[in-house]
Amino acid sequence: MNNIKKLHLFLAAALMSLFALPGLSLAEGPLVSVDWLAKNLQKKDLVLLDVGAFTHYENSHIPGAVKAFGPWQTMNDKFIGFMMPETEVLTRMLRDFGVNNDSFVVVYDEGVTVKDTAKSARALWTLHALGHDKVAILDGGFAAWDVSQNPVTTAVTISEPGNFKADFKAAKVATLAEVKSKIGSAQVVFVDTRIPEEHFGHEKVSHIKRFGHLPGARLWPDKYMTNAGVDFAPSYLKDAGELKQMAMGVGIPADKNVEIITYSNQGKSAAMGYFVLHDILGYKNVKIFDGSLLEYAPEKDLPMETNSWGYKTM
Repeated sequence: MNNIKKLHLFLAAALMSLFALPGLSLAEGPLVSVDWLAKNLQKKDLVLLDVGAFTHYENSHIPGAVKAFGPWQTMNDKFIGFMMPETEVLTRMLRDFGVNNDSFVVVYDEGVTVKDTAKSARALWTLHALGHDKVAILDGGFAAWDVSQNPVTTAVTISEPGNFKADFKAAKVATLAEVKSKIGSAQVVFVDTRIPEEHFGHEKVSHIKRFGHLPGARLWPDKYMTNAGVDFAPSYLKDAGELKQMAMGVGIPADKNVEIITYSNQGKSAAMGYFVLHDILGYKNVKIFDGSLLEYAPEKDLPMETNSWGYKTM
């Protein structure tokens, strides 16, 4: 009996300490609802970042949200655009946004399309790459907040400077050199989050130099990851069960330790693949090819395939 009582006391103490901690323990997980945010908006350690267009912020935003348009992507020293900025630049930016090392960060966007949600996913991945895991995305973004008739404001939030210190995690970022070395490897899964027409090589955006996809890449378009526009709904993420079924259906192994590299045209929709695979489905070894096809396609000696689906079953 004494041992049972001791066990009960231990469990009670563990639960109390868990809920006393700031950050992720306060949240529902890496995806928070508008109801959760409304209840926790005044939490001391919560930092709310609006990563939508700055004009959208000026028109209306969630009270207490910091205008955090970026830059989350910029041109690198090789004049390739849409890359992760230098760590020092991001550190200064996040401090200006009021982020501390112990902050729990919630990011949100316009919430109308999956392209909006990808902005939040890119910000979340960037924070992860900088060693800050206490971050979540607001499901459905501002559109979900607004449709629920929660209060909005036009007042600009002025933050106290934060003390954020980056601890860069190279394992979150796939470089061009790494991708070159892993093309064709049976041990690495590449996931293309673009539309099927681009993957198949029948369409491309103007700033991508070549048609097609990386050899062997699985196709999982980001537009299938949310319910954006279904019955006029905001960009709510699909439930985990459906996402798991999709992952299996597009050929992603069930092994949660498999190495996965997501890519897109310029690394933004690739962040949707990262978020779904890493944060929702629990794959442990996921990274983004930061330069994506914008960096890869100009290298004419590197292979790209057209008129086929990357993942072929034998």
